[in-house]
Amino acid sequence: MDILLREKIKELSDLLKNDARIIKLNELEKKMESSEEVMALSYKKDIAAMNYSDSIKYFGEEHENTKEKLKALHQAKILLDSHPIVKDYLHAYSSVKILLKSINDILFKDFKVECGK
Repeated sequence: MDILLREKIKELSDLLKNDARIIKLNELEKKMESSEEVMALSYKKDIAAMNYSDSIKYFGEEHENTKEKLKALHQAKILLDSHPIVKDYLHAYSSVKILLKSINDILFKDFKVECGK
């Protein structure tokens, strides 16, 4: 690999490691992972997802039991996503995702293939 390219990749990596948005996202991720409240809500959401999946297998998507399980999953997801730590994390994640998409678009703009032509 070209030495100049390696240097530019290292420079980009360093810039990303020191970007305030990424630092904030990493801090919020640690905070979220250490929160017992968030872990409990996440566990409840995972159980609701398993129950919904099992209901689809046994009863099908249109069965009333499955619809109830989907409603329970939806409610569990709302409770998780509305927790203040999770809300902050999701907001920070969105900012980082936009940053990374912009970088991706710049780096690979010449490689994009037009579909349908």
